[in-house]
Formats: sequence, structure tokens, C-alpha cells
Amino acid sequence: MKLKLNTKDESLREILGNGKHYFVPKFQRDYSWEYEHWEMLWDDIQFIISNPDEYHYMGYLVLQETDKQGFKIIDGQQRLTTFSLFILAAIKCLKNSDIDEKRRIDVLHRSFIKSEGPTLREVNTIKLNRNNDYYYDEAVNGNELPKRGKKKTVILMGKALTYFEKVLKQKTGEEIGRIIEIISQNLLFTTIYIGDELNAYKVFETLNARGAQLSSGDLLKNHIFSIIDSKEDTPDEVLDRLEQKWEAIGEDIGDNHYTDYILTQWNATHKIVRKTALFKNIRQEIKTTDQASGYLNTLAQNSQLYSALLNPDSEFWKEHSDYLRIKQDLEFFKLFNIKQPISLFYIAYLKKADDFTKILRWVKVLSLRYNVISRGHTGEQEDLYNSICLMINDGKSTSDVKQKLLGLYPDDEKFKQLFKDKTMPTQQSNKKARYLLARLSEQDGNPVDEATLTVEHILPLHPNEHWVDSFGDNWQLFNQRLGNMALVTKTLNKELGQQAFEEKQQLLKNTSFTVNAHLQEYDEWNSQTVQSRQGKLATMAAHLWRID
Repeated sequence: MKLKLNTKDESLREILGNGKHYFVPKFQRDYSWEYEHWEMLWDDIQFIISNPDEYHYMGYLVLQETDKQGFKIIDGQQRLTTFSLFILAAIKCLKNSDIDEKRRIDVLHRSFIKSEGPTLREVNTIKLNRNNDYYYDEAVNGNELPKRGKKKTVILMGKALTYFEKVLKQKTGEEIGRIIEIISQNLLFTTIYIGDELNAYKVFETLNARGAQLSSGDLLKNHIFSIIDSKEDTPDEVLDRLEQKWEAIGEDIGDNHYTDYILTQWNATHKIVRKTALFKNIRQEIKTTDQASGYLNTLAQNSQLYSALLNPDSEFWKEHSDYLRIKQDLEFFKLFNIKQPISLFYIAYLKKADDFTKILRWVKVLSLRYNVISRGHTGEQEDLYNSICLMINDGKSTSDVKQKLLGLYPDDEKFKQLFKDKTMPTQQSNKKARYLLARLSEQDGNPVDEATLTVEHILPLHPNEHWVDSFGDNWQLFNQRLGNMALVTKTLNKELGQQAFEEKQQLLKNTSFTVNAHLQEYDEWNSQTVQSRQGKLATMAAHLWRID
């Protein structure tokens, strides 16, 4: 199906002064702009005033048509609400002036704040969400907004009005009129008019891919809550609890996005979908109040689990008997930025809690062989993990999970061959190289805390003439090889510097790390010995990281 939309550039006057009405969906996020946003907007306005022949671009507005005169604000409510508050602050300043400004006030009201509805009764041009609209309407009618004791969003609206009143306070009615005239014509938006929620979601995803600061989680929330309140007769206290539950989910998942969590949960229990198809699938399956309520409860119950899977240090794991093992394995996925198995971990913890650490370990081994060393195709891996999620939901055994994982498991010979040629760039960070060397060193049974260590490049990253002579013109092919690296303290690393191999060998002789032992077997250090040493590391790696 084609994405049907109409896009055009419009001024603030064309948007707010066209006799149309706009409303923020009942459950969309509250007004949240703060001082820094108001100050930036005022800076933009001052620029326009100083350069009246210039246009200033204010970004996208995404609007969904509900009838010929009505539009749902999918994205842009913060900007449109703030501009409306700016106009209301201007009106208040005009009312307090010594000169009778009734006519100018009336023009501002009719041009930006109110217009006639179908019943020929004046209504507000913008209707805000359930938490903001009452107080916005109070401001429209000239009443003071509460300074304390209310929700943060209400206090912010009052502070925005106060801020704009202060910047306009010393200006005459004529100056205020000129300011609004200029900004209403010279502030431009790209308005995207869409036909339905599904297309709105697609627009969200398209704009997000291009860097626009939108939240498709808001759209998902609005859909779920609108189903629960489909008859618009849900008591306020019930709606308040729903809002609190959604906010609690946000607190649990922290810096992670609602949409990413919802996608993870969905793919843990359904055939895999990509983010662009998520909303469509949710709409097709969740249609009744009971379904929406149950779905929201599921999201709330498991949000801490999702957050903990992305945060190895989470308190969530500390009450688990295998806390340290889980923490170490999750640190691996975080370090190497491997996110494909999160849905599998999610459902494995819920449905196979007793075998969770075992499955986590198997996937870690597979990921190290497949992602880190072999650099296999992640799409194939995602499909595999999703098929295992569906197996777990169908009640298949843990041994079935293991057999399925082995289907993508690089065997020892392939793994060792790829490991032998592996480079591990360390210019930005040597954490990944340190991790691999530390784990290989632990095969003697002694734990290694790589956080206190660093990586020594036997052939230095920036070699002197002596080292270049040993390796020839192709030295850059070898200084980032794992076979060229040793695990050392930061103090020893400074001492080793550009010294010749014989001196480095003597100093490294006293290190206790198993991974360094091979260095004593060589009489010289060149491309052949780097390759030889990396082959030995490959054998160690194949023995350590295996599913058996």
C-alpha cells in the first residue's frame, strides 16, 4: 500500500489562522518544554525581527485529518502549544497596557487562539490532551495558572506564560503587533498531512530514520489507550492509573525507547516483524478493551526484565543465584553491541527460568563465533532467534533450543581459520581486545579483571625504524592483530614502549597471564611469528568458546 500524504511549507498564520481546528490525542505525552526551549524560541523570534526579509524553518508538523476542518496533531504539539502560549502572553501584556488595545486583542484571538466551530460557537483553535487542556483553556480565558501543587506539565505551561510576559512586558502594543505579524509570516513549518494512524506511524519511522526527534512510542501509547477508552466513558481515576503504569514502564526502561521495548516483547511472542511493520501488526491483533488492557499489563510486568537485559549492573540480577555469571555474559553483549538475541533472552527468562543461564551462555558462545570472529549475516541470526522464541512459546525443550542454535554455529575448523586472521582495532578503545585476551587467560582457572589492565602491542602502533625494518612495508597489516597483543598493567605498558622484542620479552616473562606465555617461545618478532602466535590463540579460543 502506498503511503498517502500531502506535504507543503506553511507559515504560522497559515496553520493557526486558517479557521481549522487541531487537537492533541487524549493520551499523547504532556506539554514538556522548559526554559531552554523557550529561550531558544525567543532567540529565533529575535532573529526574525532583526531580519524581517529572512524566513526561519521550524521543522516538521505531522497532522492527521479527522474531518474537513479538524486535524489530530501527531507531532508538533510542543511547538504549536508554545506559540499559542506566546500569543496569550502577548494578549495579557496588551490588556495591562495603558492604551485601549481591545481591537488588537480581538484580532489576535480570532487569528491564532479561537475560531468558530460548525455550530458557529467560538472554540479554541488547539485542544490539548487530557492533562493540559483544562489549564490551557483557563489561560485562554485570562485566568492565572497554578504555580505549585499541580502536575509538572501544568507548572511548565504557567512558567512559559510568565517567561514570554517578561520578554514582552516593556514593549508597546504596536511593537507587539509587529513582532507577531513578522513571526506569523516568516516562521515556516513543513506540514505533513496524512490519512490515518497507520500512515502516521510510517511517517514517524521515516522521519526518525532521517534524524527527526519524534517518538513513535507516543503513537503506540495513544492507540493502546484509545482502545481501552474507546467509548470515552472511562473514569478519570482509571485513566490516571493507566498513565501511571505507562510512566512506570518508562522509568523502568530508562534511556531505552518504548518502541524498542515493544518490538522486543512482540518478537519474543510472535513471528518476527521489523520496526516499520510493528504498529500495523499491533493494530491487527489488539482490537478490544480486554486485549489492550492485557497487553499493557504484560508490558508493565516485564519492563524491568527488558531493562535488566540491557544493563548487566541492574539490581534485577543481584538476587539471582547466578548473578556474577549472568552479569559477565550480559557485559559481553553490551561490549560488542550485539542486540539480536534480546527477544530470545526475554522469553527464555520468562518461560525457562531454570535454564536461562545455560541458554545465555550458549548464545554468548554462538555470538562470539558468529558475530565477533566470523562476522556472519545478522538477518539470518535474527530469524534463527525468532524461530527459537516461537519454539519456547510452543513448549519445546531446552535441548531443542540447543540443537537449533547449533544450526548456525561455526565449527572449530572454520572458527580457528577466521580467528587466525582476526584484527582488533584499538585506536578508539582496546576494551574488546582486552576482553578477549582476559577470557583466554582465565583458562588456567584464575579470574582476570581486565578493567585494571591494558593492551601491549609488541609491534607498536606507531613503530620506529627498527620495528619497521623487522616487518617491512606491510607492518600495518600486523600491529592490530590479536597475535601481536599482550595483556599488561598500565605501568608496564609505558615501560615497554618502543623497546626491541628481546627487551619486551624479558619484561613480559614476569607477567602472570596465560595468554602471554607463548611470547617466550620465539627468538624474534616478525610477520611469521605474529601469525604463529595468533594460531595458538585460535586453538585456545576454540577450546574455550564452544557449545558442548
